[in-house]
Amino acid sequence: MNITNKITMAMTVWTALCIIMVPYTNLELLGILLLIGVLITRELSSGYTKLVTGNRIDAFIYSGIIFFIAVVSRRILSILGII
Repeated sequence: MNITNKITMAMTVWTALCIIMVPYTNLELLGILLLIGVLITRELSSGYTKLVTGNRIDAFIYSGIIFFIAVVSRRILSILGII
């Protein structure tokens, strides 16, 4: 089993655990937990993966960061009473 398969299996297990632990009504928390899992996976596997695999993981990280920014800005706007 190569490193890409191990990374895929680890992220699948992490995603399943997050889905089981987080209630359905709190999708923002689920997205942030998944982002944390991808960031940890990328950091731990950076020395063992090829550049192509690292770039694929980076694409997920970028989309997760955009999601995080959207969640934080929405929370700030709701605290300020704008939305």
